Amino acid sequence: MQVRLQVLITEIRKIYGYIQLIFDIKEENIKQIFKFMNRVRKILVLLIFTSISLTAQETLKFERVIETDSVGKELIFVSVNDWFATTYNSANDVIQMADKDAGVIVGNGSMSFNYKGMSYVCYEGYLKYTIKVYIKDNRFKVVLTNFNHTVKPGNAASCALGVLTTAEVYATKGMSKKYHNKVWDGLKLKAETYSEGIFNSLAEKTKDIKNDNGGGDW
Repeated sequence: MQVRLQVLITEIRKIYGYIQLIFDIKEENIKQIFKFMNRVRKILVLLIFTSISLTAQETLKFERVIETDSVGKELIFVSVNDWFATTYNSANDVIQMADKDAGVIVGNGSMSFNYKGMSYVCYEGYLKYTIKVYIKDNRFKVVLTNFNHTVKPGNAASCALGVLTTAEVYATKGMSKKYHNKVWDGLKLKAETYSEGIFNSLAEKTKDIKNDNGGGDW
């Protein structure tokens, strides 16, 4: 990506010398003008490929809108906040932001990760993520993103694959390409499966909010 951008900058600098020719078209300048047009075409191609590369590597994200049955924003917020408290060992450490008026809860979570096989021991570690909940009357949206693979202390740093993206493969060359790409697929599957579990758990928690009266009549 950096190489393409450097080439793009170089090409843009080179065409400056040709700009004046457009305002002084003479027979001896025709070849130079054609050369100018070829450089413009090359820049356009580079821009297209750069755009495609950026689009192909968006951060991995899963989201779902969960409907509730005629439940106000405030009650949904309370129920979701309670879900955080019961789902995570330390909700205070997980929740980074909880704004009742804005209807937003943001937290950082983590799950363990390992890939079967002795050849993949170095990939054992954690898959960290950010969970965001946006709440409105009668519905709320849950987003899991910023999945980041880290390894246990003592494992090779090269086995930490970092932030998960939508890229098809992690590596296209190198001796560890085969292993990296298998784990890459495993990490993305783990993130998707985990996200589905979160969505289902929150949907179950909030489906009967109106019937939740704090533990029964008292």
